[in-house]
Amino acid sequence: MVEARKARVYARFSQVRAEEPLAQLATDEVALELRITRNAAGNRLYLAESLVQRLPGTLAALGRGEIDLPKARVLEELTHPLSPEHARAVEDKVLARAPEQTAPQLRQAARRAVLRVDPQGAQARHEQRKAERKVVDHPVEDGMAELTATITAPEATAIYQRLDTLARMCRDDKTTDQRRADVFVDLLLGKACYDTPATAATVLVTVAATTLAGAHDKPGELTGYSPIPAAMARELAADGTSRRLLTDPATGALLDHGRTTYRPPAALADHVRARDKTCQFPGCRKPAKQCDIDHLTPFPQDPTNQTNLGTLCRRHHHLKHTQGWTVTRENDDTFRWRSPTRREHETKPEPYDDD
Repeated sequence: MVEARKARVYARFSQVRAEEPLAQLATDEVALELRITRNAAGNRLYLAESLVQRLPGTLAALGRGEIDLPKARVLEELTHPLSPEHARAVEDKVLARAPEQTAPQLRQAARRAVLRVDPQGAQARHEQRKAERKVVDHPVEDGMAELTATITAPEATAIYQRLDTLARMCRDDKTTDQRRADVFVDLLLGKACYDTPATAATVLVTVAATTLAGAHDKPGELTGYSPIPAAMARELAADGTSRRLLTDPATGALLDHGRTTYRPPAALADHVRARDKTCQFPGCRKPAKQCDIDHLTPFPQDPTNQTNLGTLCRRHHHLKHTQGWTVTRENDDTFRWRSPTRREHETKPEPYDDD
């Protein structure tokens, strides 16, 4: 609530200074008064003006204490390229659930909403970002460095899967992170030859059948990443190195692949991971592709089918079985958790189609 009041004061200050000859010095004045850098002051003023002028719903939710400042920043950042009308349409889609979400969860929901309200603009922004692809070398402490590549999400997903596959084939005392880093160096510098088939990593994309047919531009979903523009989803779905899962255009649901064995077959595992997207413990953002497939009710008491399965990261899988937590899944895909102190918490996978 205090942050909302401050935002209104900052915005009013900017408005007053804009009417004076020395308007360009407003940022310096704020920086000096608050003992912060000029960049930090500029960011505060810009965020405040954007909330007041473009995102009144977000500012109102902040003023009521329903969301915090990091969530407000998320919405401002993701709606920044949009028109004011589109920005408010995004607010309408995401603010109702924002109080129960973490900032990363809200970011995912807002990304999906941006793609829905402005699909043409989303594709144009993707093309612009693609034109800015690059690799950056950034020194860090103790003789180390970070090498960052900005490339398309499908390429990054496939590269990481390839590194992970090769790293897990190594038999040594290193951690998996260390192996992946060593494989990365070996491949690029030609230090080692890995005796494995040069098969491309499989990228899993979920797309509505009507989007695939070109009937509309609903966003697709790149498993382990986030929503992607419809054009990219169609391109991936047609690529032989990708696997596609179709959703029902009426319900947005995936097909069930029920089985009576303990270990789910690949099709069912793909289905559950595509449905859940992340670990289903409240607030956890571990990608489903890095999670275990867990039986909510032990097999064979209940069968191995999509209703009785959910994705849990290793930590929360262990917590469920050893720390007194219980979880049930309701008909609307809500996972209801009960803690050892009998407090209840809910989580629900983000829908592919939120209309």
